[in-house]
Amino acid sequence: MLGVHVHISAKGVRPDTDITVTVIPDEIDVPLMRGDLHTLKNVCRYASVVMLAGEIAFLVLIAATLVLGAMSFGSAEMREFFVGLVRCGGSDLSLIAATLEMALIFVAMFITVKAIHDIMVSIQNEHSPFLVANADRFKTVCLAYLILSVPLTLLEYLNREDAVMAVIVLLVCMLIAVCLYCLTIVFRYGSMLQTESDQTL
Repeated sequence: MLGVHVHISAKGVRPDTDITVTVIPDEIDVPLMRGDLHTLKNVCRYASVVMLAGEIAFLVLIAATLVLGAMSFGSAEMREFFVGLVRCGGSDLSLIAATLEMALIFVAMFITVKAIHDIMVSIQNEHSPFLVANADRFKTVCLAYLILSVPLTLLEYLNREDAVMAVIVLLVCMLIAVCLYCLTIVFRYGSMLQTESDQTL
């Protein structure tokens, strides 16, 4: 409903009486908005398949990183290959740190892609993308980056012994977490407005 508050003076009505007039225009169901939502649902339908493939790919990468890292301690050729792949130092500590850091990066990517996939599936099935469940998914990824920022920073320093790069890793994780927290607030606010709109209509 569209509420319009007006002042009117008419015969039989006390002057300066406040009256709320409820106007229900025929155009309240905007075709353009419905078309945009339909387009969004179609995009999410196909993109969610890509996200699902991404989830599987990152799980494979996590397992492959850990397996190759472990194998590099038993084979000189594998060690040389893996050290060149992850660009770490030649010491055992550097190799362990690089292996764990790479695995945690893939874990962060997996959590991110899974959340996006779940949000896209939700958009396909629900009448609005602004749901508390979607806000919670953004919050989960935000917390994941906050938690992972500590071990990633430490492992980066142990790997390269470069304090500047370690600080950069920390700042990047914090920046991503802040952006995701802002999205959490936006989606919670959008959910509240959507609920009020549904109750009004």
